[in-house]
Amino acid sequence: MGGRVTRVFRNFNVENRARREISKEKPTPAPRHRTARLDTDGADSLEIKEEVLRKDDKLLTLLKDVYVESRDPPVRVKDGGSEHLPSKQKEKRLTKLGHLEALDVKKVSKGKISLVEALTLLNNHKLQPQIWTAEKIAAEYSLEVKDVNSLLEFFIPFTVMEFPKETKKVVTSHKPKQLT
Repeated sequence: MGGRVTRVFRNFNVENRARREISKEKPTPAPRHRTARLDTDGADSLEIKEEVLRKDDKLLTLLKDVYVESRDPPVRVKDGGSEHLPSKQKEKRLTKLGHLEALDVKKVSKGKISLVEALTLLNNHKLQPQIWTAEKIAAEYSLEVKDVNSLLEFFIPFTVMEFPKETKKVVTSHKPKQLT
């Protein structure tokens, strides 16, 4: 319903409005910069065109003196050791995952831990902080002690808490009203 009403107002007096816009006087364009008017000067443009198309004999003779010789580099036999670029080999360690083995990566660089390992060590520290100290965690997972301290300070695993349902006493002092 609303579309019909708006269409009526939009189409009202369309032809008169269109004629009025068409009959308006067009605005004069802004004056162009003088460099844009170089095309109009016939004498200047002819001189420039001749200058561009004219061959310079001196440059042609210099170009003929240039001799380029191209050779392919000698072919080297590939051996297995030279295929890869030299790179810094990072030491990797196997992850300590336990029963969550299928969820995580198998190898991790030393100095880093996987997500499952991080959750495991945080939970171990939370449940037994005397046994799982920062130094023991750092030795176990090949980490630096300052990184482990920061990890234990700023990351805390979630705790699920169940609150007992409160028993509400039923008010029995008043009697329900009977409908008549």
